[in-house]
Amino acid sequence: MAEQVRERAGSRFQLETEFARDLGLVAATTIIVGGIIGSGIFGAPAGIAAVLGSPELFLLVWVIGGLLCFSGALCFAELGAMMPRTGGIIVYLRESYPPFVSFLYGWTETAVICPGALAAVAMIFSSYLGYFVPGVSMENVLVEMGPVLVSTQHLAIFAVLGLLGAVNYMGVRFGGLISNLSTFAKVAALLGLVILAVIVGGSAEHFTQASAAEREMNLFGALGFAMVGILFSYNGWYNTNNVAGEVKDPRRVLPLAIIIGLSLCMLVYLAVNWAYLYVMDIDEIAASERIAAEVAERLIGPVGGSLTALAVMVATFGTLNANIIYMPRIAYGMARERLFFSWFTRVHPRFRTPSRTIATLTIWGMVWSLVGNFMEIVLAVMYVLFVFYVLSVVAVFILRRKYPDEPRPFKVWGYPVTPLFFIVVSLGYIVSTVVFSFSEALPGIIVLLLGVPVYLLWFRGRLASN
Repeated sequence: MAEQVRERAGSRFQLETEFARDLGLVAATTIIVGGIIGSGIFGAPAGIAAVLGSPELFLLVWVIGGLLCFSGALCFAELGAMMPRTGGIIVYLRESYPPFVSFLYGWTETAVICPGALAAVAMIFSSYLGYFVPGVSMENVLVEMGPVLVSTQHLAIFAVLGLLGAVNYMGVRFGGLISNLSTFAKVAALLGLVILAVIVGGSAEHFTQASAAEREMNLFGALGFAMVGILFSYNGWYNTNNVAGEVKDPRRVLPLAIIIGLSLCMLVYLAVNWAYLYVMDIDEIAASERIAAEVAERLIGPVGGSLTALAVMVATFGTLNANIIYMPRIAYGMARERLFFSWFTRVHPRFRTPSRTIATLTIWGMVWSLVGNFMEIVLAVMYVLFVFYVLSVVAVFILRRKYPDEPRPFKVWGYPVTPLFFIVVSLGYIVSTVVFSFSEALPGIIVLLLGVPVYLLWFRGRLASN
């Protein structure tokens, strides 16, 4: 068993951990970078360009989104350094709010956030698969049941989720190799595009040439819609907080890893979107289904497009694999803490994996893929997650008042302006999503509301007694 480690004396949160603290600064930073750079940068630009229609705004929203996530990350750095336990958001919610809030987070993670994210990433994988297999497309509808359409692209999504679900059901050894390969592939593909754009060249006119199409939304609604893709692309900045109990000297390393990792990702994203816009104008980006491959194809021909499409497929395959490794552990861990259904605590007697949670999230991810296209799925997922991000950042104020003398090795820069900036802008994004994209946001609203009777019927007495 890993050696138990005791935190700094004098702290209320000096809980022992049974995990080995083996993650140094480099490893902790890599977790953030690998978690952030995933499918969003390959799938979000088209939808963002379509609603904004302005090259200046197209680049500006990536800066705004990065600053928003950076402000949130600074708040999480304070919370993580103060409470260096594995669990992340659930730790902060349990310490700051009544048990219902913790339950609702686990409920929405399992019903909306995790399966929705799996569906969105699988959507990008299957879209780039269509580069090699033209028959794989949303246009090739096989079954139509009212508003629900099942296409050949959905079959590809079912296949890749089913494959990875089955592999992880039987163990996690395969995960390390895939994660390392996919991280290299996605970073290489992105940096390669930027370098090619600089060497081969594009058109500076694209940075000032507005869209010829008319916009259907006002500016506030369009910015809110655009932020959905941006925030999905940056999502992952809190990943190291989830494994804080396994970070060496977490009170020092965790804030540094968050700041360095998110800063690197912001620079990479801005460079990549600059390359997209340098090679294609805003309308061409809006119409692109496979932006990275199409940009590479314009720069060096079909070979470049094929190599980039392959790299994106490897990258998203690895992202899916990593998600199917860690996402089921959320429901499993919460069930072990009696914050969720005990049914999810089952460990397979032979494979020693949380088999029920893996199977449930895999199947539920397939169902979520039927919600719509990439942006529609992300619209239904991200604003729900940001509800709990906001609650976690509000916890900074609550815990400063609740435990004023608690050691805080890292304090949010610019307090209270920085957390207030995150709260206000995030609430604006949430409201914009619900008001201007209500039909897409409805599945998330329904799941949130269903969580209330579920809690009252099954968990109220149990959690109140914890």
